[in-house]
Amino acid sequence: MAFGLGYMALTLALVAADRPRLTDVGMWSVYGSAAAFSRDDHVAGHGALTVKRPTTPGDEWAAGAIMPIPEALPHDRTFNAIFWARAPRPIRTTVTIQAEAPDYPILVSTTVDLTPRWQQYVITGVPKKDLAPGSQQLVVRLGKADADVALGPVLFQPGTIDQKQVRIAFARFQPAEIVQDVRVPSESGVILAGRLRLPGRHGKGPVPVVLLLPGAGRSGRGVFPLLEQRVLTDGIATFDYDKRGVGESTGVLEDTLEQVERDAANVVTWLRARPEILPRRVAIVGLSQGAIVAPALASADPDIAAVVMLAGVVAPREELVFDQMAHQLTAVGFKKEAADGAVAATRALLEAKDANRPIATIIAARQVLTDALSAGGLPAADIKAAVANIDSPVALSAYRLDLVGRLAQIRAPVLALYAEKDELVDTAASLPFAKRALRANPDATVMVIPETNHGFQLPRKDSAGKLEWTGAVASAPGVADLICRWLDVRLRGRKR
Repeated sequence: MAFGLGYMALTLALVAADRPRLTDVGMWSVYGSAAAFSRDDHVAGHGALTVKRPTTPGDEWAAGAIMPIPEALPHDRTFNAIFWARAPRPIRTTVTIQAEAPDYPILVSTTVDLTPRWQQYVITGVPKKDLAPGSQQLVVRLGKADADVALGPVLFQPGTIDQKQVRIAFARFQPAEIVQDVRVPSESGVILAGRLRLPGRHGKGPVPVVLLLPGAGRSGRGVFPLLEQRVLTDGIATFDYDKRGVGESTGVLEDTLEQVERDAANVVTWLRARPEILPRRVAIVGLSQGAIVAPALASADPDIAAVVMLAGVVAPREELVFDQMAHQLTAVGFKKEAADGAVAATRALLEAKDANRPIATIIAARQVLTDALSAGGLPAADIKAAVANIDSPVALSAYRLDLVGRLAQIRAPVLALYAEKDELVDTAASLPFAKRALRANPDATVMVIPETNHGFQLPRKDSAGKLEWTGAVASAPGVADLICRWLDVRLRGRKR
């Protein structure tokens, strides 16, 4: 009996090992060329990645698409990769299974002829030694392609290919997400490059959506990977985009709060017009600068469904710049008296600019600020950068913003999270103002997350024993879960 059970277990294990395993389109990575995700209902899973024709033709390996192979490949055992592909006109190209690490030894290579119709292509190899999971990758070489090439999902099949099993696997394939790279028109002819991620396992929709807004500076897509993954599993779409002048978006980065808010408002309008989206179920999650813009949008738009503020400064208008500056100067070693002097000089400069005082007055105020920063011990190069930042339209726009007033106007649900060890935002200063502004809101929560930094990460010690902050935004235990559960209740109405 023991022999019989062992033999049965071995047989079941071999059968399970021969079952096809599907890998989502989102796992393709591209090198040497531009690429974009899109929805395509003519391919299994309804998602495609289009690799653009290289602008400068070169060797066939100079550009291509890579799909990692998650399985181990046992020696002397056949292994197959079955993938979908098409091109607008007939193209012949090379496909390989090869090692992930240099010198990238090739296990097997084949040639495929792509056509305008979606087709399945197969590459088969037999390893001469055991290969570890993740050590190999499927590569479609496109350095010599003279047209765009679209790729679909990949099915990995050990052993003999069972065509019926393959057909069933592709027919039933429901990816976790369907990704679309899109272009959103904004002011002054600017086009914002964005990425819409739709949940793939929650029916046809329409579905709620969360707009993700990052912090200040040259921020683009991909700042919130952990939150995106979690929200999608709950049946909620996500959208993020490159700021104007960043990544694939056109225009020039200004980064004033007024401009960022107007661009975000245009994105909300665009999302509401999409057939996949429930127009009255648009929520906004913002980090740092994004946590200032999110409530500003919601105060002007009563149809915003929910707001999540992550490390968002809340202070009276005139204190927004000054409290933050004092906090940051103290963090870099300024004594209190020196920090107070620099803050007073900053106040004088911004007041002069806000009142459109004569240029001579502004130049004099700028010099007083320079001297105050120098007296505090700031290096010359840092002084120049600091004065440029304070003397910019971005700082003036922050100085003019009434954050407390806008937050008090919101009637949408609000979740405001602050980090205990935030090095950029003074949590102790913002917390009471946030609570006071939201006290009339019947569905508002303000919380401090212990031990976390500005990105809601936890520290760990590096090899030298020094603390460093690692992980994705909201990667501290429980933070992503808290945000996603809160959003699920407000956007889908499910009690959890």
